[in-house]
Amino acid sequence: MNTGPVAQTIAFLIGNYMTTLFVVGLLVAAVKILRGRRGHSPVAMSGLFLNSFVFWAIGVAQVVNFVMHSVFGDYAAKTIGWAQSPFQLELALSSLGIGVAAFILASPRSTFRGKVALVVATVIFGWGAAAGHVYQILVDHDYAVNNTGLLLFSDIAINAIGLAFVLWHAVTLRRGQAEHTPLARTDALVTSR
Repeated sequence: MNTGPVAQTIAFLIGNYMTTLFVVGLLVAAVKILRGRRGHSPVAMSGLFLNSFVFWAIGVAQVVNFVMHSVFGDYAAKTIGWAQSPFQLELALSSLGIGVAAFILASPRSTFRGKVALVVATVIFGWGAAAGHVYQILVDHDYAVNNTGLLLFSDIAINAIGLAFVLWHAVTLRRGQAEHTPLARTDALVTSR
C-alpha cells in the first residue's frame, strides 16, 4: 500500500470531507468573484459566499455524510469510537434530507429566509454534535480520531462561519435597501423591524 505524501494528502482530504468541502466552497466563491468582469457589489459578494457555503459546506458535505453513515456505517462508527447501531442510518437519512434541502436553496433565486433557516438548523445540529463529542471525551474518554480531531473543530468553526455568512449577507441586504429607500421611508423601515 502506497503511503507516500500524495496518498496521505488524498486520504486526509477524503477523511476530513466536511472541512475539504467547506474549503472547496470558499475557493469556488473566490474564483467566481475574481472572474467577474464587472465589480461585485457587497450584496453580490456576500450572496456568492452564502450560496457557495449552502451548496458545498452543507449540500455536498451532507450527501457525503449520508453515504459515509449508510454505505460505510461500520467504518464511520469506528472512526468516531462508537459501535454500529440503527441510529447510524437515521443520521444518514437526516444528512440526506439536509443535503437535498441545501441543493434546493443554493440557487441565487432562492429566498434568503430559506437559507437562514437551513444554516441555523445546520448550526444547531453541528454545535449539538460538537457538544456530544466533548461529552464523549470527558465522560467516556473517547479519543477516536473523528470524536476529537478536525471533525470536532469543524463542527464548531464551519458552522460559526456559516452564521457569519448569513449575518454578512443580511447586513449588506439591509444597507442595499437603505441606499435605495427615500429618506422619509428609512425611518419607518428601521422602526418597523
